[in-house]
Amino acid sequence: MKALFLALAALTALSAAPAMAQRPDRNVELPVVRSFHWFDFVAADDIRAACVPGGRSRLRLIYNALWEEQVRAYDIYLQPDGVAGMNIGVLEGQGIATTGITNMLISNPKDIFAPWSMKGGQRILTVDETRELLALLEESRAFGPPRDGMRLPDNDFWWTVASCRNGVWGFQAYHYPTDGFANVKFAARLFSWDKVPIPVNPPRKLEPAELRRDWNAPLDRARADRWMLVVGKDGLRPR
Repeated sequence: MKALFLALAALTALSAAPAMAQRPDRNVELPVVRSFHWFDFVAADDIRAACVPGGRSRLRLIYNALWEEQVRAYDIYLQPDGVAGMNIGVLEGQGIATTGITNMLISNPKDIFAPWSMKGGQRILTVDETRELLALLEESRAFGPPRDGMRLPDNDFWWTVASCRNGVWGFQAYHYPTDGFANVKFAARLFSWDKVPIPVNPPRKLEPAELRRDWNAPLDRARADRWMLVVGKDGLRPR
């Protein structure tokens, strides 16, 4: 019965906000919707499809600080007058069950997803701040091309940068501690503008990703959301 109730609550939440699910900048906020859109969101398929001469110039930066611990997403909209609007989204505790979730009282169907929902923030970057960010991205070779074949496991630290500037598509990825992660010059400045009240999870030395997957974990602790992204010549390869 509880499983049926949870399924009905999920459907109610989704049907109550179809417009939100259809917006490219909102289609990963709710966990159930995110499960269908996350990889397309990281690949920035929406930005790439709209990247034509005369179209909007946009950036999307993803900081994967171990999927089960934290992910930070930055959507930046470059304006003709030199300023930029920045939407910030932070996820934490993905794939980790929350104690007592099945027994919580729900006044709003979307409340059931609160522990896993994206925490958001916004900021307007001044002309000088926008110019500084673009310079740091240039210094980081953030507009591509990436190294074809780079692997981005869910349980590692990495950045991706998708961009459309004046109708030109670009993509870059950085995997810690290898593959040029040291070239990331923009992170500290970006984090200084990020006022979402969740501390940034900094990179730390870890064993290789495969050695940190517990294939013998009991069923009640098994993780079903393990994944790997692979970079192609000008973006993420299709999954």
